[in-house]
Amino acid sequence: MNKSKWTDSTAAKEIISRIAKLKLKANQSCMMLLTHNNYKSAFDSAGFDNYLMLLKELVRFDGSVPESLKQSLVKQAVWRSADDDKLHDGYVSNMLKIIEAEYLEKPFEKYNLVTGVSIVGLKRTRVIKTSKAIIKITNSLPKKFKKTYDFKEVSSLYPKLDNKSYSWVVVEVNARCIHSAAEIALEQLDYWRGIFNLYFNYNQTRTSFHKPSPINKISKYPYHSIHLDNGDRATPLYWFDQNFNYDFSSLDVSGKYAKANVFYKKLSRGICNSGYISFFINILNRYSTALDTTNMNSSFLAMWSLLESLTFSGQDNYDVTIARTLVLFTDKFKVEQELKILRNKRNMAIHSGNQFEEAEKYAYILMNYIHEYIFFLVNAISKSESIEHLKATLDLPLSRVKLTEIRKKLKSEIKSLDLIENLINIK
Repeated sequence: MNKSKWTDSTAAKEIISRIAKLKLKANQSCMMLLTHNNYKSAFDSAGFDNYLMLLKELVRFDGSVPESLKQSLVKQAVWRSADDDKLHDGYVSNMLKIIEAEYLEKPFEKYNLVTGVSIVGLKRTRVIKTSKAIIKITNSLPKKFKKTYDFKEVSSLYPKLDNKSYSWVVVEVNARCIHSAAEIALEQLDYWRGIFNLYFNYNQTRTSFHKPSPINKISKYPYHSIHLDNGDRATPLYWFDQNFNYDFSSLDVSGKYAKANVFYKKLSRGICNSGYISFFINILNRYSTALDTTNMNSSFLAMWSLLESLTFSGQDNYDVTIARTLVLFTDKFKVEQELKILRNKRNMAIHSGNQFEEAEKYAYILMNYIHEYIFFLVNAISKSESIEHLKATLDLPLSRVKLTEIRKKLKSEIKSLDLIENLINIK
């Protein structure tokens, strides 16, 4: 409990001191009064929410605290500290620890996220197990959810939605709260969807002569609700897909699902065996999101960022990204020239803010390199002692002659080490 909750104590101290100045004294009033039903303190609201947002970004949260709940926990800590008349960084830090501990002590409950995916042609219910969820894909909504599912709300929000283009999906998870349940369920669904889309996107290319549809073959239903195990709604809140658009085609998986599922199981098994499942869940979630949009420039830029993560070169220059990607390919000249073009297009888009022509073609080229790198990395990580060990390995020269020279040098150095230990008594 001694370690501060702040990643930057100086910045946190300054922000909290400014929040303290917004706290009103007894009987003091202002133009923009901010109160809370659960607390006695009051604030001048000018800048209050913005300071809370800044403060949230400085907090070291436990990894299991859902992103959507973090702002609420910070707000509780500030209001409690204000009521105790101890609105300073040390007290707020300790209050955050208490509030976070209260949350982490909550028991796990079973929740079900009800949504859909854009596949048709399933002849029976399919059950997929991930590290944190059980995903069931069905042709019809299970009876226990029909009585509480808000069909009217969906129709109101998405009047053009064709439900016949989707299969129903129920994602079962164990979580401490509805926010955590939604976060875990959507993460696990996008993990499955990422691998299935990888299968159907593999080695593909496309040229659209009108507004392009998303690259992904399997899209998410735009509306997600959380239900208890008896079918009742766990909350009237709903979650929605920010990337949703109507410009997609459902995928008929008749005769295709079985092979895709074999691919999923094999790749997922390799990911689990790698020991870096959280890393790959993040990668596949980003892959899913990047290819859900009709904006090919956005897809391309997100794909380049993903390649940087896969090559562990985010903090390095682009030459490192390209050099580590080249490790996989035989025709290094062709691949290097293409990657240099992709890098230049990326820089142009970022620095000028302009859309560039042929973004769809470049997004597909980059996507296919990423496919190969994901396959490679699942195997490479499992055979490496650590990520640092793998990075050092990827940075070795791609020349048999140079590798032989390095090996000879190392053998010579090992002989010297053996000799010094034989000649001298080293303590």
